[in-house]
Amino acid sequence: METYIRPIAHSSDEITMGQLYWHYQVPECNAVSATANMNGFTPLNAIKMHFGWDQDVVVRAAKACNKKGEVCIVDLSPKLLLVPATKGQGDAPFLISDLIAAVRAAQLRNLHFTHFGFIQGHMPRGELSSVFRYLFSQTATEWLSRLVIDVDSRIETEFYELFANAQ
Repeated sequence: METYIRPIAHSSDEITMGQLYWHYQVPECNAVSATANMNGFTPLNAIKMHFGWDQDVVVRAAKACNKKGEVCIVDLSPKLLLVPATKGQGDAPFLISDLIAAVRAAQLRNLHFTHFGFIQGHMPRGELSSVFRYLFSQTATEWLSRLVIDVDSRIETEFYELFANAQ
């Protein structure tokens, strides 16, 4: 699996207001994963606007995802994989394995992982460690060709430290 870390810089307005306005597509990826949160100028809302997806479809899918507490695949182009918010409840190991299982079930080979591209508050070190441990210690991702991970440039140094320790 080719893994690319893509730092995302944010405007001072985005940082001050805590609202994301733009999504930067990875054309080589046939799937994008995002946290199922449509309340305000969230990353999922920016992704929806970028691709011109129907608001009602994405809102309904996000609500269903959060209600079920598991990853949902939405048949859009590119495919949308919604992950319920962890809210620091320790469910990151389950959700990353569920996400990778969904990617495999949908036979997707290139995933754009947006979950750490816009961080509010502190860096979720525990969640990141869980995600990295799963991605790099399991054979479950061997069939995945490309993984592009967005990282908020404000946590880039810490992110790379965790990433290096996980491999």
